[in-house]
Amino acid sequence: MKNLFVLLALLTLPISAAAQKKPGEAASIGKVEIQGDAKPGGNVVAIVQVKLEKAWHVQSNKPSEPNFIPTVLTLVPTPGVKVTAIKYPEGKAEKVQGLAKPLSVYDGDFQISALLTLDAKARLPLTIPATLSYQACQGATCYPPKKVKFDIAVGGEAKPIK
Repeated sequence: MKNLFVLLALLTLPISAAAQKKPGEAASIGKVEIQGDAKPGGNVVAIVQVKLEKAWHVQSNKPSEPNFIPTVLTLVPTPGVKVTAIKYPEGKAEKVQGLAKPLSVYDGDFQISALLTLDAKARLPLTIPATLSYQACQGATCYPPKKVKFDIAVGGEAKPIK
């Protein structure tokens, strides 16, 4: 009878408790917007909206210390498209108790832009697999690095974010 009571108690726990994010999973991709004329031989900019949970920060792409893990957007080489540059926002200086100098961080929502050149023979629409790598921190407490995988669609109809 005691075991049955424990089982019933566990079954009444909210499902959301089991589906919560793991520690350090503070970043998500909001939307990816393509600017420019997506046609063979053209140039476009993919603007990736990154959303951070409240009270979290990630190291900027150029951290204040060499041993800190930078935020990096990586695009998988894809036939028909060349990544010509990736532009990151400037980091914000954040003073953290216990550290001598301010950190260079992103907090809140921010954008990363990828400049793309489409080959003259590019077959549109095309999908570019991408990964955002980051290390999330709350104050001076940092968690193991995480990766968010997503796709960048170029050409064709934009798909709504779910």
